Amino acid sequence: MRAINKNSTWIISLLILGVSFIGCKKDFLDTDPKGLLIAEKTADYDLLLNAESIRGQALASHILMSDELAGYAPLFSVLGTGTFRLSDQKAFRWEDDIYLADDNYSEFNSLVRQLYYYNKIINEVLDAKEGTESQKKSIRSEALAGRAYSHFMLVNYYGKPYNEATAASDLAAPIYKIADVTQTAFTRATVKEMYEQIVADLTAAIPDLPQKAGSRIRMSRSAGEALLGKVYVYMGKFDLALPLLDAALKDLAGASIPVGLYDYNKELANGGVFTPVNPFIGPARGMDPYADEEILYLKFTSNLYVYLASGIMLNPQTVKSFANTDLRKQFMSNFTFGMTAMYPQDMQRAWGRGGLTNLGVNIPDIYLLLAECKARLGDLNGAVENLMTLRKNRMPSDEAGVPPAITTDKIKLTQFILEERIREFFMSGERWWDMRRLSVDPDHKGTVGDTHQLYDKDGKVTATYKLKPERLAFRFPLYILQSNPAMQQNP
Repeated sequence: MRAINKNSTWIISLLILGVSFIGCKKDFLDTDPKGLLIAEKTADYDLLLNAESIRGQALASHILMSDELAGYAPLFSVLGTGTFRLSDQKAFRWEDDIYLADDNYSEFNSLVRQLYYYNKIINEVLDAKEGTESQKKSIRSEALAGRAYSHFMLVNYYGKPYNEATAASDLAAPIYKIADVTQTAFTRATVKEMYEQIVADLTAAIPDLPQKAGSRIRMSRSAGEALLGKVYVYMGKFDLALPLLDAALKDLAGASIPVGLYDYNKELANGGVFTPVNPFIGPARGMDPYADEEILYLKFTSNLYVYLASGIMLNPQTVKSFANTDLRKQFMSNFTFGMTAMYPQDMQRAWGRGGLTNLGVNIPDIYLLLAECKARLGDLNGAVENLMTLRKNRMPSDEAGVPPAITTDKIKLTQFILEERIREFFMSGERWWDMRRLSVDPDHKGTVGDTHQLYDKDGKVTATYKLKPERLAFRFPLYILQSNPAMQQNP
């Protein structure tokens, strides 16, 4: 009963946060108070980095767009316990316009609001009263890294996947470098320009970031290194990503908060931190993201598809990719919420994650990105070692081995690592970002799925939806274009 009450508290908090985000005016640069955030002392700017408005985003429609998913027709159209929002149904169908014409909130708002805070700190803190120069530089570096994160999300929502040949002409989102809510004209930067800004901000930030991770809502040096490493992976620059991801793991040693991989063999056993397993909501994971040891930098979003929403689940191919001894399967259920119906074809929904997903920096992601970089660069033994570190924490050690036949084949080993990413991050939206970058990868673009299907209670397909290449980038919602008519829409 305690698990239900604690989890319910978090869900209520997330919904309140979502309402506070969504209940804003149509001005998508609206801040609270509008244009009047007053900060004078260095300590004031430090407190701005703790603001709830920059801890995450209320909407993350890409979670419903990954290729590991299927729909359960009897519940798909049921708002709330089936699919949480109408926009979720449209995202699952990969429709051109996810949001209705009269909607006035989207992923765009959350990220632009974050950029307002970060830019205010970046442009003002060095002239703040009191505080040492070292303190001011550290605070500014956190804001620079935060700005890079927000721009990274924007370019991956609204720009095409990074392609060196076309990045200089592919349009993405505007770049925000000032904290001025009175601006009314914005020009979309190119994908290349946005990535250059992201890299420049992170490169400038990392030397002055706190060396010890002391809070999951604040950017540490290890988190900044991991984020820049991921940026380079998305650019296909694996040689630049590898040393940063390696440094990120090494710098975790100095953390003053518990941070690292959970051993599922221990934590799902009697007395483990993920127990007791509740028969309705699953393992006791995700109740408190501020205490989750696998979260290094917290940017959360509400995600009821890892809690109670039962209209979208894992497709048969994804479920079959898990070994029977893989303990991550305990974060799946063959039943709809309330155990009212069983999915056909042994399909499973996600549960036991407390109704939220971290969109920031996660420890398992660092290990898998590092393994991928090593595999792509020919260090196959090193790739297997990083991969095994994760897998030994997800299943019994004697079952965690990588198939010997692929350990000497760069392409096959990389593919196995990419598949491991699906198994590790199912129903989190991480696969959507991978689908985007792999769609321009000559060795692995054929692995990107382009089909979502709805199944009835007997396992028959009742509808099929196809992903068009154009929908690897979001279209801007109508209210954004109405506020800025000169901004060009995506196809």
